[in-house]
Amino acid sequence: MQKDFLEELDNELSWVVEENISNSNEDEEIISLNNEESAILEKKTWYTTTKKDTQDDSSNDDNNQFLSLKQTMMSNFPEVKFYLPTIRPWYTRFIPIWWNNETGAKNMNMFQYWDDILLVDCWIQFAEPDMLGASCSIPDISFLIPYKKDIKGLIITHAHLDHIWALKHILPALDFPTIYWTKLTIWIIKKWLEENKILHLQTFVEVNTDSKEFVNIWENFKCEFFRVNHSVPDCAWVYITTPGWFKAIHTWDFKIDFAPEIDKPADLSRIWEYGTKWITLLLSDSTWATRKWFSTSEREIWETLDKIIAHHNKWRLIITIFSSWISRVQQIINACEAYDKYIFLSWRSMVENVTISKELWYLNSKPWTLKKMSPKTTEWIPLEKQVIITTWSQWEEFSALSRMAEWRHSSVEIMAWDTIIFSSSVVPWNERSVVWVINKLIRLWANVVTKDDREVHTGWHAFQEEQKIMLNLVRPKYFMPIYWDLYFRHAHKLTAMSVWMNEEDILLLDNWNIVDFWPDQKVFKSKIKAPIQDLIIDWHGIWTTTSHVIQAREKMMNSWVLILLFKVDAKTKAILWHLKVESRWLVYLDEVRIVHKIIIKKAKSIYENTIKDVPEIEEKDLVKIIKTDIESFLLQKIDRSPMVVPMIMEV
Repeated sequence: MQKDFLEELDNELSWVVEENISNSNEDEEIISLNNEESAILEKKTWYTTTKKDTQDDSSNDDNNQFLSLKQTMMSNFPEVKFYLPTIRPWYTRFIPIWWNNETGAKNMNMFQYWDDILLVDCWIQFAEPDMLGASCSIPDISFLIPYKKDIKGLIITHAHLDHIWALKHILPALDFPTIYWTKLTIWIIKKWLEENKILHLQTFVEVNTDSKEFVNIWENFKCEFFRVNHSVPDCAWVYITTPGWFKAIHTWDFKIDFAPEIDKPADLSRIWEYGTKWITLLLSDSTWATRKWFSTSEREIWETLDKIIAHHNKWRLIITIFSSWISRVQQIINACEAYDKYIFLSWRSMVENVTISKELWYLNSKPWTLKKMSPKTTEWIPLEKQVIITTWSQWEEFSALSRMAEWRHSSVEIMAWDTIIFSSSVVPWNERSVVWVINKLIRLWANVVTKDDREVHTGWHAFQEEQKIMLNLVRPKYFMPIYWDLYFRHAHKLTAMSVWMNEEDILLLDNWNIVDFWPDQKVFKSKIKAPIQDLIIDWHGIWTTTSHVIQAREKMMNSWVLILLFKVDAKTKAILWHLKVESRWLVYLDEVRIVHKIIIKKAKSIYENTIKDVPEIEEKDLVKIIKTDIESFLLQKIDRSPMVVPMIMEV
C-alpha cells in the first residue's frame, strides 16, 4: 500500500531550503536524460552526500556526536530473552512477524529452514491515534537479533515507501543482510539508504523477472521471481522452495491488469506452470477482498485523463498522485505531449522518483516536457498550458497539496478556477483529512475532481475475480490470506471456499504464530508465539507503545497538566514564598483565578501537615503524597483529573 507522507515529512525543510538557494540555472533545469548521461549513470552523484554536508560533519564535533547518537537510536531495539523452538530436520517454518489485524500494517514475514532464515518485506504502519507523537510503527525484529548471522537475505517486493521506510532501522540491527529484488526497487532503496548515510554498508542482488533461473539464497532457499502488476513498476512475486519439499508463492500487493501503462501484463501462463508443481502454500493479498468483479484497468484511467487534458483550456490543471506512481506520470506525459502542454513537478519526492525512473528508462518524455516547479520555470508559460503534478501524502499538515491550499507552498498558490484532480485513493481512517483539504480548495474557488466524479483513479489491489483467477492458477495445498484486518482476510477465505478450497486448508494466522510445514504436507501450529511488541518511531528512536513517555502523553492529552512549585527553606522545610501554580488546559479563563486560589490553599495545607507529621520524610515520598492528594481533591471539587507535577526547590 503506497504512502509517501513520511518522505514528505523527512524532506520538507530541505526542499524549502533547496528552493530558496537554487540559482536560475537550477530553477530552469529540464529533467531529461540523453544517451551520454545514461552511459555514465553509475558515476552520477545522485546518491552521494553533498560537499557542504561533509564539511559540516567533519568540522563540527557536536554534529558528529549528534549523528552518532541518531544512528545508535535508529537501531536500538529492545532486548528480549527468547529462543525459537527447535525446528525438525526437513521441516520449513513460517512466522508472520507482523502483518495481520492492522490497517497499513508493519508487514514482515520469516521463512526458516534448518538454521537459515529468509525475510520478506519491511513495511511500516502509519501512526495510530494512540501512538502520541510517533511518526509510525515498525516491525519488531528484537527476537531475531540473536539470530542475525543466520539471516541469509531480505526480499523487498516493490518500491513503495511503506515497504522500504523501516530499512534504515532494520538493516543496522540485523547486520545488513543482502537485499534481493528488481532494478527500480533497488535504486529507490539506494537513494533512501544514502539519505540515512548507510548505503555503503549494504549489499544488493538484482533479479530478472523474465528469467526462469533459480536465485540461490545460500544453500536452503531457491527463489524465482516473476512479474506482476501494481501501482509502481518492476513489481514481482516470488516462488520460494526449500529442500524439505516446501514450495510457496508469495504475491504481496498485486492486481491483474491486462492493459498496464508501463509494465507488461502479469505472466499468467507462468503462474499456471507453477501451479502444476504442487504448491504447498499460497500467500495472497486480501486488501480489497470485499470488492466484487475486477479492478479498473489503467487503460480506462488513461482515456479519462487524456480527455481532461485535451479539453482543459482555462487556468491551470493540478493532478495529485503518489510520487512513486510512475505509470500515472507516463500517462500524463503522453497526453501533455499530444496536446502541446508542459508538466511541472512539485515537491522533492516527485522530482527524485521521476528522475530515477527516467535514468533507468522506465519513463520516456521529450526534452521540453518535464520541468521542476518554480516561479521562474512557469513565468513564460500560459496558465492553460501548465499541468502540475504534485504529491498527495494524505497527511494534511505536510502534504504538498495542503501547503498549496493554505498558500504555504514555496512555488504554487491555488488560484480561482484552477482544476485539481485527485488521482489517488483515500486511505481508510483518513477521510476527514481529505475532506478538510478539499474544503480549503473549494473556498479558494478551485474546481475539484475525484474518482467519485470521473474515472481518474484505479487502485492497485486485486478484486474478488482477480483473486479467484490466482487461486485457480496456483491451486495450492494450503492458502493463507494475508494483509489487513481479519474482516478482509475472512472475506478472502470465503472467496477461496467459493472456488474449490476446503476450509481446513485455509490458514488465518495471528501475528507472531509459529507454523511448521512437514515434508508430508501436514501443518503444525506451535503454541509458542514470538515475543513481539508494538514499536514506534519517535524522532529517530525506537520505543514501545507501553513506554512511560507515551503513557504520560496520553494522560496529558486526556487529563491536562498542573505544575506546583514550592520554594522552601533547606533546613526548616518551611515554605518561604507563595506557591507558584501553572496549569495547561485545566481551567477556563473566567475560572482560573478562583481555581488556582483553591489549589494553592489545599497544596500548602497538604505540605505543611505532612512535614509536621513526618519531619524527616524524603522528598520523593513528599512529592508522591502531594500529587495523590491534589488529584483526589480536584476530582472531587471540579470533576477534572489533571497530571499533577509537584516540584520542591530548597533555598
